[in-house]
Amino acid sequence: MKKYLILIILISICPLFGQESEIERLLIKGNDAYQNSDFQNAKINYESIIKIDSTNKDAIYNLAGTELNLGNKSRACVLLQKSYSLGDFEAYDLIIEQCGELKYSEKMFLFHVDELPKFLYKDEFIPLIINKKELNPNYMKLIRAEIKNSKELKRIKGRASILLNVDINGKLKTKIRGDVPEDKRELISQLLENLTEYKPATYMNKSVGLFGGGFALPLTF
Repeated sequence: MKKYLILIILISICPLFGQESEIERLLIKGNDAYQNSDFQNAKINYESIIKIDSTNKDAIYNLAGTELNLGNKSRACVLLQKSYSLGDFEAYDLIIEQCGELKYSEKMFLFHVDELPKFLYKDEFIPLIINKKELNPNYMKLIRAEIKNSKELKRIKGRASILLNVDINGKLKTKIRGDVPEDKRELISQLLENLTEYKPATYMNKSVGLFGGGFALPLTF
């Protein structure tokens, strides 16, 4: 039975490896054609990749550049917007240069949103992040006060590095690393989630999530 299960797993995985190698082959061919200004063949290869993997950022971005060189600006802009929505930071500059405006997508980079996430502090929602790189000192005050008043948290010994992010629905997401026990990590996550209310980042008056792991919060217990 064990050998049979291994065989099934190998059979399942092999097509994935085949797809990856085919994508790599097509990408090399597409890039070679692009560098030789053979944009029509470059387009064929990039489109073949997208048929295999519709979320392949490299192929989508490169196809956008190809379409620009072929004079298909509107098509290129659609592709650039899609590339950005999949987390391709480099697409932003070309969008601004060629398309004029970044369109809304459900996830965006913090540098491009209108407002960053906020948290409730003294009956007012204020920015969770300041200078687009560090947590608001007032948020840190809330955390220190909670740790001081929590018997369970006082029992924790160790250091933790916590990544914080607020999703599109205003829910705090945490990733905890360090020498804190697993069961205590869940306790810390719940503490931060219930500490206050959160609001997501916004763009064009719509809620958005943020790309990236989050903002670092170092804690010593």
